[in-house]
Amino acid sequence: MYRSGDVPPSAPPPLVQFEEIRSGGPPPDGIPPIDEPRFLLPGDVDFLADNEPVLALEIDGDARAYPVQIMTWHEIVNDTVGGTPVTVSYCPLCNSAVAYDRRLGDRILDFGTSGLLYNSALVMYDRQTQTLWSHFTGQGIIGELTGEELVTYPLATVAWSTWRDTNPDGLVLSRDTGFSRDYGRNPYPGYDRVDGVPFLFQGEVDG
Repeated sequence: MYRSGDVPPSAPPPLVQFEEIRSGGPPPDGIPPIDEPRFLLPGDVDFLADNEPVLALEIDGDARAYPVQIMTWHEIVNDTVGGTPVTVSYCPLCNSAVAYDRRLGDRILDFGTSGLLYNSALVMYDRQTQTLWSHFTGQGIIGELTGEELVTYPLATVAWSTWRDTNPDGLVLSRDTGFSRDYGRNPYPGYDRVDGVPFLFQGEVDG
């Protein structure tokens, strides 16, 4: 993965200066993305309270829910929904979720967590070219694919009961992720306090 000084001369100029990107602590994929997601039918889900948030995605009639309690520990799911290769990304530090088409030209990209933050937001990377990508914009910001932009799919955050009742035949991301995590526990306690300062955020805070 590209770091300061190792971007090849043939790569486009970076859209973000290296000095603005900070290490969040974990190494690349130290927060492990889910590459082989498993799913449950809504009637088989027994670990979600009615008011718990899920990320709702539907492509060509294929409706899926990604519980935030799972996404908080993994941040990225590489999936195929409605026949479309997508990455579902969630940044727990800024409570934002975006889904992107993983196809770019004749490539299908697989995304991971870089361990880096840009203004306290997740920075993704693709394993094919090691390019760094903005979670917010889906744009390559440093590396071979700098300036390229992924197609966005609408991703809504809704209560589990709302999604379940609307999509009785949909699919729900399972806790059977292949990793041992304390799903249901927030690994960032107190971070969402309104009077808190965002981690590694360099701009002005509203309010």
